[in-house]
Amino acid sequence: MCALIQILDYGSGNLFSIKDSLNRVSPQLKVKISTDYEEGRMDGLVLPGVGSFSSAQRLLVKNRPAILRDVSTKKMPILGICLGMQLMFEKSEEGKGIGLKLFKGNVVRFESKQNLKVPHMGWNRVLLKKDAMDNSNFCYDLPASDWAYFAHSFFPEATDGNFINATTRYGNQTFPSIIQNDNIVGTQFHPEKSGDFGFKIISNFARAVISQAEKDPAC
Repeated sequence: MCALIQILDYGSGNLFSIKDSLNRVSPQLKVKISTDYEEGRMDGLVLPGVGSFSSAQRLLVKNRPAILRDVSTKKMPILGICLGMQLMFEKSEEGKGIGLKLFKGNVVRFESKQNLKVPHMGWNRVLLKKDAMDNSNFCYDLPASDWAYFAHSFFPEATDGNFINATTRYGNQTFPSIIQNDNIVGTQFHPEKSGDFGFKIISNFARAVISQAEKDPAC
């Protein structure tokens, strides 16, 4: 039995670090990078963090219905990273178009203030909520606080705090850094660049995908 994961390629950068991290988890995982989502065949999907909200619209328009059907009907695990997490919301100040609307809320830009550099780039602390540590399969075995690597100028303003698993503070702004709704998870940071902390999240996502594949084997 193998588990199929697709990384959706917006055509805006190197996605092999994500693929390599997934391949490290288990030989059961088969990972492909493609611009066309293969409805009904995938056990998991990654929306990567490279590019802009506007640049991703062409692929979202083409693939949105198929992705939403598999996320809803198959309960396929989906991981959004940085931009990929922002695409899970309704719309963004970064550009025209609409997101997948998997979470309510919009994506806004950090306010440029004295001593606050935008983009927010580098290592920052991720603070997990206790109920997420206790109940979230994607946050399994994570510490209450750890460091992760960020590179972004925009962040989501979530309207439902129940979906926020972790937060991060930058300047005077506290924003969601891990969100989850059942099989849907997003990280505002890059787990593939965040050492052991990030690799645990990728491993938890991979285990969810393998569990999904066991229910409905594709290969």
